[in-house]
Amino acid sequence: MILWQKLKEHDPDAFGHIYTTYRKWLTVVAYSIVQNETEAQDLVQKFYVDLWQMDWSNTGALTGPIKNFLFISIRNRCLNHIRSNEIMRKRVAKLQLPPDYEPPADILENKELQQHLSDAIAQLPAVRARVFKLGYLHHFSRQQIANYLGVSEATVKTHMALALKDLRNLLKNKVY
Repeated sequence: MILWQKLKEHDPDAFGHIYTTYRKWLTVVAYSIVQNETEAQDLVQKFYVDLWQMDWSNTGALTGPIKNFLFISIRNRCLNHIRSNEIMRKRVAKLQLPPDYEPPADILENKELQQHLSDAIAQLPAVRARVFKLGYLHHFSRQQIANYLGVSEATVKTHMALALKDLRNLLKNKVY
Protein backbone atom coordinates (compact mmCIF):
# COMPACT_ATOMS: atom_id res chain seq x y z
CA MET A 1 0.00 0.00 0.00
CA ILE A 2 2.87 2.35 0.70
CA LEU A 3 4.28 1.68 -2.78
CA TRP A 4 0.92 2.57 -4.34
CA GLN A 5 0.86 5.85 -2.42
CA LYS A 6 4.42 6.67 -3.42
CA LEU A 7 3.55 6.02 -7.09
CA LYS A 8 0.54 8.33 -6.81
CA GLU A 9 2.92 10.99 -5.49
CA HIS A 10 5.27 10.38 -8.47
CA ASP A 11 8.09 9.39 -6.12
CA PRO A 12 11.17 8.67 -8.29
CA ASP A 13 12.49 6.11 -5.78
CA ALA A 14 9.25 4.11 -5.91
CA PHE A 15 9.27 4.20 -9.70
CA GLY A 16 12.96 3.23 -9.76
CA HIS A 17 12.24 0.31 -7.45
CA ILE A 18 9.45 -0.96 -9.69
CA TYR A 19 11.60 -0.48 -12.78
CA THR A 20 14.63 -2.36 -11.48
CA THR A 21 12.60 -5.07 -9.80
CA TYR A 22 10.15 -5.90 -12.57
CA ARG A 23 11.57 -4.71 -15.93
CA LYS A 24 13.17 -8.01 -16.94
CA TRP A 25 10.18 -10.03 -15.74
CA LEU A 26 7.77 -7.80 -17.68
CA THR A 27 9.92 -8.17 -20.79
CA VAL A 28 9.71 -11.97 -20.46
CA VAL A 29 5.93 -11.74 -20.01
CA ALA A 30 5.63 -9.46 -23.05
CA TYR A 31 7.87 -11.73 -25.13
CA SER A 32 5.78 -14.77 -24.23
CA ILE A 33 2.77 -12.98 -25.71
CA VAL A 34 4.13 -11.12 -28.76
CA GLN A 35 6.92 -13.62 -29.60
CA ASN A 36 9.28 -10.85 -30.70
CA GLU A 37 12.08 -9.63 -28.45
CA THR A 38 12.35 -6.11 -29.87
CA GLU A 39 8.58 -5.55 -29.74
CA ALA A 40 8.49 -6.91 -26.18
CA GLN A 41 11.25 -4.53 -25.07
CA ASP A 42 9.53 -1.58 -26.80
CA LEU A 43 6.18 -2.40 -25.21
CA VAL A 44 7.72 -2.61 -21.74
CA GLN A 45 9.66 0.62 -22.21
CA LYS A 46 6.55 2.47 -23.41
CA PHE A 47 4.62 1.01 -20.49
CA TYR A 48 7.14 2.44 -18.01
CA VAL A 49 6.96 5.86 -19.69
CA ASP A 50 3.16 5.76 -19.45
CA LEU A 51 3.35 4.52 -15.86
CA TRP A 52 5.54 7.48 -14.90
CA GLN A 53 3.23 9.95 -16.69
CA MET A 54 0.03 8.33 -15.41
CA ASP A 55 -2.59 10.53 -13.83
CA TRP A 56 -3.24 8.62 -10.63
CA SER A 57 -6.10 10.88 -9.53
CA ASN A 58 -8.65 8.76 -11.45
CA THR A 59 -7.42 5.39 -10.22
CA GLY A 60 -9.18 5.38 -6.87
CA ALA A 61 -7.78 3.25 -4.06
CA LEU A 62 -5.48 0.68 -5.61
CA THR A 63 -4.72 -2.25 -3.39
CA GLY A 64 -3.17 -5.65 -3.83
CA PRO A 65 0.19 -6.70 -5.11
CA ILE A 66 1.81 -4.32 -7.57
CA LYS A 67 3.00 -7.37 -9.53
CA ASN A 68 -0.61 -8.23 -10.44
CA PHE A 69 -1.21 -4.69 -11.70
CA LEU A 70 1.99 -4.78 -13.76
CA PHE A 71 1.19 -8.20 -15.23
CA ILE A 72 -2.36 -7.25 -16.25
CA SER A 73 -1.17 -3.91 -17.66
CA ILE A 74 1.58 -5.41 -19.83
CA ARG A 75 -0.64 -8.31 -20.91
CA ASN A 76 -3.36 -5.91 -22.05
CA ARG A 77 -0.81 -3.71 -23.80
CA CYS A 78 0.57 -6.74 -25.67
CA LEU A 79 -2.90 -7.94 -26.67
CA ASN A 80 -3.78 -4.45 -27.93
CA HIS A 81 -0.53 -4.41 -29.91
CA ILE A 82 -1.36 -7.77 -31.51
CA ARG A 83 -4.91 -6.61 -32.26
CA SER A 84 -3.58 -3.41 -33.84
CA ASN A 85 -1.19 -5.40 -36.05
CA GLU A 86 -4.04 -7.68 -37.10
CA ILE A 87 -6.17 -4.67 -38.03
CA MET A 88 -3.36 -3.36 -40.23
CA ARG A 89 -2.99 -6.76 -41.94
CA LYS A 90 -6.74 -6.82 -42.66
CA ARG A 91 -6.65 -3.29 -44.06
CA VAL A 92 -3.73 -4.13 -46.32
CA ALA A 93 -5.54 -7.26 -47.49
CA LYS A 94 -8.60 -5.15 -48.38
CA LEU A 95 -6.40 -2.88 -50.44
CA GLN A 96 -4.88 -5.73 -52.46
CA LEU A 97 -4.84 -5.02 -56.15
CA PRO A 98 -6.59 -7.29 -58.64
CA PRO A 99 -4.35 -9.94 -60.25
CA ASP A 100 -4.58 -8.26 -63.65
CA TYR A 101 -3.44 -4.87 -62.31
CA GLU A 102 -0.36 -3.39 -63.95
CA PRO A 103 1.52 -0.64 -62.12
CA PRO A 104 1.71 2.77 -63.77
CA ALA A 105 4.20 2.81 -66.61
CA ASP A 106 5.59 6.21 -65.73
CA ILE A 107 5.60 8.92 -63.09
CA LEU A 108 2.93 10.98 -64.86
CA GLU A 109 0.49 8.08 -64.82
CA ASN A 110 1.21 7.47 -61.13
CA LYS A 111 0.61 11.14 -60.33
CA GLU A 112 -2.64 10.98 -62.25
CA LEU A 113 -3.80 8.02 -60.14
CA GLN A 114 -2.84 9.85 -56.95
CA GLN A 115 -4.81 12.86 -58.14
CA HIS A 116 -7.87 10.68 -58.84
CA LEU A 117 -7.67 9.29 -55.30
CA SER A 118 -7.25 12.76 -53.78
CA ASP A 119 -10.20 14.06 -55.80
CA ALA A 120 -12.34 11.09 -54.73
CA ILE A 121 -11.45 11.57 -51.04
CA ALA A 122 -12.33 15.27 -51.38
CA GLN A 123 -15.84 14.26 -52.57
CA LEU A 124 -16.50 12.25 -49.40
CA PRO A 125 -18.43 13.83 -46.52
CA ALA A 126 -15.95 15.53 -44.14
CA VAL A 127 -16.16 13.02 -41.28
CA ARG A 128 -15.99 10.05 -43.63
CA ALA A 129 -12.92 11.48 -45.37
CA ARG A 130 -11.25 12.16 -42.04
CA VAL A 131 -11.92 8.62 -40.78
CA PHE A 132 -10.52 7.18 -44.02
CA LYS A 133 -7.39 9.33 -43.88
CA LEU A 134 -6.73 8.51 -40.23
CA GLY A 135 -7.19 4.79 -40.84
CA TYR A 136 -5.48 4.26 -44.17
CA LEU A 137 -3.04 7.12 -44.52
CA HIS A 138 -2.02 7.54 -40.87
CA HIS A 139 -2.53 3.89 -39.83
CA PHE A 140 -4.69 4.61 -36.77
CA SER A 141 -6.67 1.71 -35.32
CA ARG A 142 -10.45 1.96 -35.03
CA GLN A 143 -10.14 2.60 -31.32
CA GLN A 144 -7.54 5.34 -31.85
CA ILE A 145 -9.75 7.03 -34.43
CA ALA A 146 -12.76 6.80 -32.12
CA ASN A 147 -10.79 8.34 -29.25
CA TYR A 148 -9.34 11.05 -31.48
CA LEU A 149 -12.70 12.07 -32.94
CA GLY A 150 -14.73 11.48 -29.77
CA VAL A 151 -17.08 8.95 -31.37
CA SER A 152 -17.78 5.26 -30.83
CA GLU A 153 -15.83 2.50 -32.55
CA ALA A 154 -19.08 1.40 -34.23
CA THR A 155 -19.41 4.87 -35.77
CA VAL A 156 -15.82 4.67 -37.03
CA LYS A 157 -16.49 1.22 -38.50
CA THR A 158 -19.59 2.51 -40.31
CA HIS A 159 -17.81 5.58 -41.68
CA MET A 160 -14.86 3.45 -42.83
CA ALA A 161 -17.12 0.96 -44.65
CA LEU A 162 -19.08 3.77 -46.30
CA ALA A 163 -15.88 5.58 -47.29
CA LEU A 164 -14.50 2.44 -48.96
CA LYS A 165 -17.80 1.86 -50.77
CA ASP A 166 -17.96 5.48 -51.94
CA LEU A 167 -14.32 5.47 -53.07
CA ARG A 168 -14.82 2.25 -55.03
CA ASN A 169 -17.79 3.82 -56.82
CA LEU A 170 -15.98 7.12 -57.43
CA LEU A 171 -12.82 5.43 -58.72
CA LYS A 172 -14.47 2.60 -60.65
CA ASN A 173 -14.12 4.36 -64.00
CA LYS A 174 -10.87 6.18 -63.20
CA VAL A 175 -8.54 3.20 -62.64
CA TYR A 176 -7.51 1.39 -65.79
